[in-house]
Amino acid sequence: MRKQQPAFSQDQLTPEFMQWLKQNNVTRRQLKRDPEALERHHQEWMKTQKKTRSRRPRPSLLQMMPNLSDIDLGAVIGNVQIAKEIFKTYRVLQGASIFKK
Repeated sequence: MRKQQPAFSQDQLTPEFMQWLKQNNVTRRQLKRDPEALERHHQEWMKTQKKTRSRRPRPSLLQMMPNLSDIDLGAVIGNVQIAKEIFKTYRVLQGASIFKK
């Protein structure tokens, strides 16, 4: 009676995987003797492929920051003055003003 080989789909036997097997001196004869070895080799190959997978480059911090020409300095100064007035009112309510009038 013949041994049943595990079902290994053809899409897993890519040319890249076959080349990797060849580079690692894995022969077809070895795979025929130990069918589970094919699955182990495939998992090992997949680990190496994940490391070499290209990723989208992240934008640098300078690219993420708005251009200085796009910033409305009038609005920034206005918001700082509003924050100063709010903080001054809070400190007066607390009883110790840090800003001199």
